[in-house]
Amino acid sequence: MFQILRDVAARVTATGPHWEPQIFEVVGRSCTTQVNSPSKMFSRSATRMARSVQLQSRSFSAAAKREPVELPAKLFGLGARYANALFTSAVRAKALPNVESDLKALAQIQKESPVFAEYLKNPIIPFEEKAADMDKVSAGMCDTTRGFLNVVAQNNRLGELNKILRSFQLLLNAQRGIVEATVTSSEDLSAKQLKSIEQAISSGYLSDGQSLNLTVKVAPAILGGLQIQVGDKFLDLSVASSINNIQKVLV
Repeated sequence: MFQILRDVAARVTATGPHWEPQIFEVVGRSCTTQVNSPSKMFSRSATRMARSVQLQSRSFSAAAKREPVELPAKLFGLGARYANALFTSAVRAKALPNVESDLKALAQIQKESPVFAEYLKNPIIPFEEKAADMDKVSAGMCDTTRGFLNVVAQNNRLGELNKILRSFQLLLNAQRGIVEATVTSSEDLSAKQLKSIEQAISSGYLSDGQSLNLTVKVAPAILGGLQIQVGDKFLDLSVASSINNIQKVLV
């Protein structure tokens, strides 16, 4: 269904050092831009495509401005603002499952193709061209997703797409009663230790009907102990943090 995404990811190329012309080929169209002199010229076809997506963008924006939808979680930051608007529009359009599927496909493509991810972040390519490219990439997606991507592209925020996708997933998890937690240790934890941590978090933070989605990370730099993140709450029980606190007292 989203084979076009893989085609784009496979065909986007960047060559030469950062001071040389960078060439990007997207869906059969090449554009060459100088880092020290960004081109403001783009093809008539790209212009027409950029105009053709305006209706979708307006539709998405209008949906987000209707009567408020109660969000399942309070998130803050640039990515959260876009995610909140997308979630609201998807709820009104009854398109949450479709939007979730679309965004998972985008996230997977960025994970599999660093070149495609760099293309989205590249500040040299005019946002008008990116908007036209995203219109092609999103051809198989639902209208809500397409309108959202066009708004993000027109606002020159495609470089923030991963943050937006992450915030949107947090909203979905909150709606489903899934609590995200991350435990960081200096070395691998045993199954018994993990079970104890899960039980402690569940009894201390989870309400009836909620479930825990625990992510475990290993970071030798914390030297020992644990760092625990549950939602917007952070508990630092690491040895590195204790040493840092001691140093502050002694200075």
